[in-house]
Amino acid sequence: MQSVDLHLLPHFDALISQRSVSKAAAQLGITQPAMSSALSRLRHLFGDPLLIRHGNTLQPTERAMHLHREFKPLLEAWRSETVAGTDFDPADAHKSYQIYASDYIQFIALPGLVARLRAVAPHIRLRILPPTPHGGQDMLTQNHIELYIGHYPNPPDSLRASFLFEESACCLVRAGHPLLARPWNVDTFLDYEHMDAVGHAGYFNIQLDAALTEQGRRRRVAMMLSSYLAVPFVLRDSDLIATLPASMAGALAPLSGTVVLPAPLPLPRLRISMFWHERHQTDAAHAWLRRFILQEAEALADAHGTPRPRGGAAPGA
Repeated sequence: MQSVDLHLLPHFDALISQRSVSKAAAQLGITQPAMSSALSRLRHLFGDPLLIRHGNTLQPTERAMHLHREFKPLLEAWRSETVAGTDFDPADAHKSYQIYASDYIQFIALPGLVARLRAVAPHIRLRILPPTPHGGQDMLTQNHIELYIGHYPNPPDSLRASFLFEESACCLVRAGHPLLARPWNVDTFLDYEHMDAVGHAGYFNIQLDAALTEQGRRRRVAMMLSSYLAVPFVLRDSDLIATLPASMAGALAPLSGTVVLPAPLPLPRLRISMFWHERHQTDAAHAWLRRFILQEAEALADAHGTPRPRGGAAPGA
């Protein structure tokens, strides 16, 4: 069986079944441009047009029908997980959800998500809370929140997960910083003191320190902040260096009088996923919200150029 991104499996099934981009989008509760984007990725993945226009409809190619049969066991498993959602209508749903997400996640993901959510599900209410120092595991287990969005490397078996996107690291300094007149390398990086932010952004600081330790070197951290969003605005009045997620740094640099630099050495990417407790696995409204957030993550990755490699769990995984 050919490898396929399981995130695209529901899209593929809907497109073959409906033979219409707009109808397939309506079936999954996503926008038509989002479904068109999924079709483009599927065509690239399989090296086949999959659907060819014939009059007012789209006709599946021979290869598309073969693939649909080949993936039948996976499709049936997915349908069995989401059958409870067939009667769910987001336009009429009155639901409230509490979600843990850091200010970094809120900053890069919420603006587009909220606008589109209001358009398709105007009565759904979201309460976004900053994670506690212990993260979201206990809150999910105790049913105090419905979703946790962030970095969680070793979740317990009771939690389900769906990969959303990856982030690369970059460095941020004030405009006019003296290091900008020097070659940018590890030596220059270590000649100045640093500012760290806790939480997801701290992931890169941990990776940095591990890489430097292997070289017998270390950073001098002069300040640590609890808010990622404050970092660029504090930096502009100092000669400190911060290492942050690239999408956030790129968006805030023009507003804060700071300059983005590449990380001075290769660092692992930060993986952001969506987590929920298994009790919500077959809940129709919850499943719809997960699919909606997953689709928004795909749009976000396209906008920021952040990769979404194959192999992440599907929304119903």
